[in-house]
Amino acid sequence: TEPAMQDSRKLKILHLLGSAVSKYYEFLSTSYAIECVEGTLEATKDDFQYVFAVVHPTKPQWSFPESLSKKHLQEAKRVGNAEAMQKLIAMKIDVAVPHMFCYPGMTTYRSLLDLLEIPFVGNSADTMALSTNKAHTRAVLESAGVPVPKAQLLRNDDNAEITMKTPLILKPCSEDNSMGVALVRDKKEIEAGLKKAFMFDSEILCEQFIPLGKELRICVVETAEGLKVTPCQEYILPESRPIRASTDKLTENKDGMANGFAKPTVVLPAKISSALSQKLEKFVKKAHVALGCRDYSLYDVRVDPEDNPYFLEAGLYCSFAPRSQVCNMARITGEKEMQYIPLFKQMIRRAASRMQAMKSAKESGQMFGMKSAAGA
Repeated sequence: TEPAMQDSRKLKILHLLGSAVSKYYEFLSTSYAIECVEGTLEATKDDFQYVFAVVHPTKPQWSFPESLSKKHLQEAKRVGNAEAMQKLIAMKIDVAVPHMFCYPGMTTYRSLLDLLEIPFVGNSADTMALSTNKAHTRAVLESAGVPVPKAQLLRNDDNAEITMKTPLILKPCSEDNSMGVALVRDKKEIEAGLKKAFMFDSEILCEQFIPLGKELRICVVETAEGLKVTPCQEYILPESRPIRASTDKLTENKDGMANGFAKPTVVLPAKISSALSQKLEKFVKKAHVALGCRDYSLYDVRVDPEDNPYFLEAGLYCSFAPRSQVCNMARITGEKEMQYIPLFKQMIRRAASRMQAMKSAKESGQMFGMKSAAGA
């Protein structure tokens, strides 16, 4: 059910952004965080108070700017981990919104929020860790009866040979935005494709190429009434370039640094048959449950010319910027509670309710097993 807040005070919302890994991921995270804040600040000012923490790829790794303006981001004092933990505790945060896209950001820093007993919007650290590995995600989905392409896992140190027939897709297991992905049309392209993919990861998923019928993205959102599947978005791809590349998602400057977001050609809502729609709704709900998702989940789906869907990967994060896919697809339902600001407020309150539930469980003393919170 939709959680009710126990008092009328403003909730203190932490926007956690940046990256401990690279300037690339720091830029990506900061850009989305700024868009989220600009999109929600005015409409939520009576309910929420925003505070900010930024993680940097160089030491000292933390800063706590007054706002996300360029001036405040540049001038904020940098502090180390110990002082940052003290500040986070002293801030008495009610809910965090994670905007970090690097692997530690999606796992370690979410676990840190758990350790500090700060509930956050979105999927847990262990679910994120699972979803960031495409081979592991594929295995879980397949076991749950969700259709996936045939695949072979390759490691950089095992000299394994590709046993699948071309054409095929080579993709790093733990990378996003199609970085390192290669379409191999014949055996002569395998060596170059492997070299490219192994630059980004020590494990590669060698995947069956699904002929292009449609390239879809679909989302499921948890609501008071249960799982709500949104309309699909279709990516329009030319016949000469039948898979989405990194250049379809991000733009780069002359030094190869990401400096903006590409504008793909999309159709929202996608025009799909009722039969395909029913299949997708069934499978996306299965995927959400199988992966242990909460609040929302997002999936890339390839549909062949015969209308058979194949789930390619899960994208289990959302920064709740107005351009975010979860927000766009929820908005197109036309339902009041699925519009941008109501949806954002709903997600904040769901996260806050998790802390209330955890405190109640501790007080009851009735939780057992490895994940017990009783007595903590």
